[in-house]
Amino acid sequence: MIDELAISSLGVIEQARLELSPGLTVVTGETGAGKTLVVTALQLLVGARADSSLVRHGEQAAHVEARFVPAPDGAGEWSDGEDELVVHRELRTEGRSRVRLGGRLATVGALEELLGPVVEVHAQDEHVQLRRPEVQRALLDRFAGPEQLAAVAAHRAAHSALHAARRERERLEGDARERLRLAERLRHEVDEIDAAGLDPEVDDGIDTELDVLEHAEDLVAGAHAAAAALGSDGAGEPIGVAVETLRRLPVADAELEELGARVRGLAAEAADVASSLRLHAEALDLDPSRLERLRARRRQLRELFRRYGADVAAVLAHAEQARAELEELEQLESDREGLDARIEELRDVAAGTAAVVTSGREAAAGTLAAAVDGHLADLGMPHARFSVALEPLDAPGAEGAERVAYLLAPNPGLPPAPVDRAASGGERSRVALAVEVALADVEGAQVLVFDEVDAGIGGATALAVGEKLRTLAHGGQGRQVLCVTHLAQLAAYADVHHVVDKSVVDGRTVTKVRRVADQERVGEVARMLGGDAGGEAGRAHARSLLERAGVVGSAPEQGAA
Repeated sequence: MIDELAISSLGVIEQARLELSPGLTVVTGETGAGKTLVVTALQLLVGARADSSLVRHGEQAAHVEARFVPAPDGAGEWSDGEDELVVHRELRTEGRSRVRLGGRLATVGALEELLGPVVEVHAQDEHVQLRRPEVQRALLDRFAGPEQLAAVAAHRAAHSALHAARRERERLEGDARERLRLAERLRHEVDEIDAAGLDPEVDDGIDTELDVLEHAEDLVAGAHAAAAALGSDGAGEPIGVAVETLRRLPVADAELEELGARVRGLAAEAADVASSLRLHAEALDLDPSRLERLRARRRQLRELFRRYGADVAAVLAHAEQARAELEELEQLESDREGLDARIEELRDVAAGTAAVVTSGREAAAGTLAAAVDGHLADLGMPHARFSVALEPLDAPGAEGAERVAYLLAPNPGLPPAPVDRAASGGERSRVALAVEVALADVEGAQVLVFDEVDAGIGGATALAVGEKLRTLAHGGQGRQVLCVTHLAQLAAYADVHHVVDKSVVDGRTVTKVRRVADQERVGEVARMLGGDAGGEAGRAHARSLLERAGVVGSAPEQGAA
């Protein structure tokens, strides 16, 4: 539970400190004094969004701090084994808000996870929120308990998977025509390149071979002419004269003999070259049909180069890329067919999880209705009948297969109708409170906070609400209940009473919170009753109300008649 709450620079509150106790605590004060900021502070402590506009004008930061005694379950890593935990939330006009648990920096997520199950805040507009079907559904699931909440989470996951599979199939279906066109183009390209039978070793030399074939006659003639010039034995005119001259020398000369041998070697080499020239000339292909085939091949290659790449290697690389893309498209098509079966499986799973959710809601609906009826009787609506209707949807959604509707028959003989139509503003407030109390009976929150839970009610009903809240606070679970109220009848049932006062000091609005008891409390209740807080008639009325509520400290003042 919360042992102490400290607030500074939050809205109109400059400094405030509340010592809280088990039981029912009320916070009262004039309209606009800042009572609701106490609830806002508690909301911040359980992870509400930080809004820099809440920082008091002229200040850089607002602070909310609370001491929990004993430390909440799961606080071991933050409390260092101590039996208490101090929680601190700082809001800044610039920069990020800060959270500290046990003096150490923490995240808002950690704050929410730790204190969310401990502190439950019911804001002013919950009786308005109760009109919304999604709120009614969520409250029913909460009432059904943790297993139901787990079942709802499992169904959301199943529905999400089904929805994702359907979206994927729609995407694949929508792209099918474009994929078909692309696949046909890629298949044509691959077939065309494969049909060409490209060979880099052969096709890269086709231009050279064509040059030879296109000038083959000139090459043959040239080779024969060169061979003829060298002579049949290689000893053409110049070399033959040299060989013959050196052979006929009259005397031996060693150096000339060596040179003569070299000249004879030249003659032999020339004879060999001449033979090779004649053989090459005979080997040259003068086949016109081959020339045409090569020219056709070159035209084919140039067309492939124009479409797919600068050379044979680039064209082959393009074919491999196109083949890979084609395989991917074919796989997508296969996936599309397999996705149909997957969707059927997921639909069956979602239908199963939805059925579990429906079963849990059906079981909880009657129990919640009975609990709310009991609380409504205590709240001055003994003849009202509350019920929970489950209306099947055409198709299951993320939250289940039915719409949840809270119905109310406020008086005998009237058919049940949706709460927002069947009930007046005050009756809606009482229905909302009855639902909240029913939830509190089954949930484990130790601190319950109600902001203006008495909206639209008064008189005897307000007394019944006060008694109901006190019973809630003093029930078997020993809860701490904090209520911001403007009704004296409700405030009279409090174990602890705090008053929010607003004043102007040095031109600045200052709000402080003080605890009242005994005659101070009598005066505050008298003020709330609309009478003169200092007048005896008003104070007598206030004492009577407090005595009816059984509050100690409401005895007459000394000297009073």
